[in-house]
Amino acid sequence: MRILDIHQFFAGPESPGPDQPRAFVRTLAARGHQVDVLACDFNAYNEQTETTEHWTDPSGGTVTVHRLPAPRNMRASLRNRLLTYMKFAWAAWRYGRGMQRPDVVLASIQPLFAGYAGLKLARRWNVPVLIEVRDLWPDALVAKGAISRLQSAPLERLARSLYFGADRLVSLTPGIRRELIGKGVDAEKIDLFPNGYRAPDLHNTTDSRLSIRKEYGWDEKFVAVFTGAHTEVTAVDVIVRAGALLKSRPDIRIDLFGAGQTKSNAVALSKQLGLDNVHFHDAVPKSRVPRILAGADVALMTLFQSPLIHIYFESKLIDYMGAAKPILAAMDGLQATLIERLGAGRTVPSLDHEGLARLIIDACNRQDELQPMAAAGNAFIREHLAQDLILGRYAERLESMASGTTTCEPAWDPLGL
Repeated sequence: MRILDIHQFFAGPESPGPDQPRAFVRTLAARGHQVDVLACDFNAYNEQTETTEHWTDPSGGTVTVHRLPAPRNMRASLRNRLLTYMKFAWAAWRYGRGMQRPDVVLASIQPLFAGYAGLKLARRWNVPVLIEVRDLWPDALVAKGAISRLQSAPLERLARSLYFGADRLVSLTPGIRRELIGKGVDAEKIDLFPNGYRAPDLHNTTDSRLSIRKEYGWDEKFVAVFTGAHTEVTAVDVIVRAGALLKSRPDIRIDLFGAGQTKSNAVALSKQLGLDNVHFHDAVPKSRVPRILAGADVALMTLFQSPLIHIYFESKLIDYMGAAKPILAAMDGLQATLIERLGAGRTVPSLDHEGLARLIIDACNRQDELQPMAAAGNAFIREHLAQDLILGRYAERLESMASGTTTCEPAWDPLGL
């Protein structure tokens, strides 16, 4: 089977960004399929250059990542971002027309325009198209006040043309699936394939923990770690403000690993507050994250406040539970509900830095309670969100679409939230 995958921000092997899209095309190649990925030539998080790739699986399947140029500096303004999105979509449409006809098209949104390019190409070739919904536009823009409801109307029409024009939809989060159903999309047309857990290659967890703690000078301190993008959504300033309330506890430190447009403000805030217990680190390769988590005592999550907070289901939640780390979070939404329901950690409302500081202190003071939390989250991830299971079902969905049998199959939802 030949598959065209339009995924504008397809991250390189060690670049910031979700790992599952790469794992998915590798899964498809391992099943003997030929996959062509159309992506832009830079990373969405730090705008580092991304290069073309090609590899062949022992099964005979192949993956080729074609990198198309797109305007950079997209974080400077909404106008810049839209320009980046639209120019890539146009380039993908033009480039795609010259490619060999695929058996099925997969197009990932956000951004919407890449999805539209995929839909048009699929209709040109008269092949089925699957739209993967990774974020809700323009809903998220309206919720953040970036545009008005009136301004969002053209984008809403474009989004609806994708939701109802696609042969099948995939949602990455339970909340997005709920929103799509609320827009009138048939629930049986929407599969839930969230980010999954893949066990890291840690030969000796104890040795990894000791070596990481020695490397970062954590010694005998209680260490709370955040790994991931520093953005408006992740609200890392809440972690910094919580750190200010922990000055009287020299036995506790906070370490943040990652990059993003709000990191400079968070660093400046930490300096303004005179904190020596909050430490910022550059983004690390994905393969290093499990080792960092192995050395930490607890993992931190924060989210901003939004009417759409329920649509978020972050990959770091999977990473933390997979690494068997208790989660301390300042956030609302489905993720907080799941953490509390499982007993995998403790939560307070979004932006509650005082509450987050209390959670960290309580965790340090009552460390005998941490292991049951860690075990509960880890057991859930292994049973319901194993990456091999999710990607296998996802591959079966594309295969059934190519063969014309997908209309007989019910929607898949491993979480049931």
